[in-house]
Amino acid sequence: MPGTLFVVATPIGNLEDFSFRGVRTLREVDLIAAEDTRRTSKLLAHYEIEKPMVSLREHNEARESGRLVARLTAGENIALVSDAGTPGIADPGENLVSQARAAGIRVVPVPGANAIAAALSAAGLPADEFLFLGFPPSSGQQRDRWFEDLAASQRTTVFYEAPHRIARTIGEVAQYLVDPQIMLCREITKVNEELVKWNNRETVKELGEFVVVVGASHALEERDPDESEVARLFGQIADSTGLEEEAVIAMVATHFGVSHTRARKLIKKGRILLKRAHDNQEDL
Repeated sequence: MPGTLFVVATPIGNLEDFSFRGVRTLREVDLIAAEDTRRTSKLLAHYEIEKPMVSLREHNEARESGRLVARLTAGENIALVSDAGTPGIADPGENLVSQARAAGIRVVPVPGANAIAAALSAAGLPADEFLFLGFPPSSGQQRDRWFEDLAASQRTTVFYEAPHRIARTIGEVAQYLVDPQIMLCREITKVNEELVKWNNRETVKELGEFVVVVGASHALEERDPDESEVARLFGQIADSTGLEEEAVIAMVATHFGVSHTRARKLIKKGRILLKRAHDNQEDL
């Protein structure tokens, strides 16, 4: 008879948030598949649980999932855990669960602490429906599209961010939205827990793990200003102030009432048009 795959939510910080059912499940299964066996070992030690573990992380999940499904098919019961929170939600686990279900294995969720729900519950913003966007991409067009999705949402939005990128990301949120309501939730359930409403006069403390809740807001109105005019203003500000390019783009975006990304595109196109006009004048 095939075994069962238990998807077990673990504490996101405070170990007292682990459910009785979660503890019992880890004690009863044959094997624990953990994102980081060292992190999970501390949880097991706290609850005096001794079970064999295998690593199932982002970089080996595709390879290891097949082996685990084989063990489930042979009758073993396996618990899937991530470092904190629920596996498969911005954490490894999706591949294993998908393969297990395809093989006819019973998959049982064991719910528990959740950073998204915890942040929403304390933010004081509408949460009857919300958008979860995971982690923002670090750069490139994917990051631009991510912010465009955020700006287009008419609902409360939740996302995660790393400490070394939090200040930059919050600054970009302010560029895409008009007076956004931003709640910064740092180190939820941990000793240094901090939930603060952010405004653009504050410096973000770049320490710990962040869950960010952004209230529904109006995206900056996308108009169609003349590209040449946009590029000309960009050049005037850059030449007269010596500011970095991104800062000048932000000023131009605000002036014309467009998003940071759209301002960058208009400037690029406007430069081409201005150069063509200049070249045509020289040919006359």
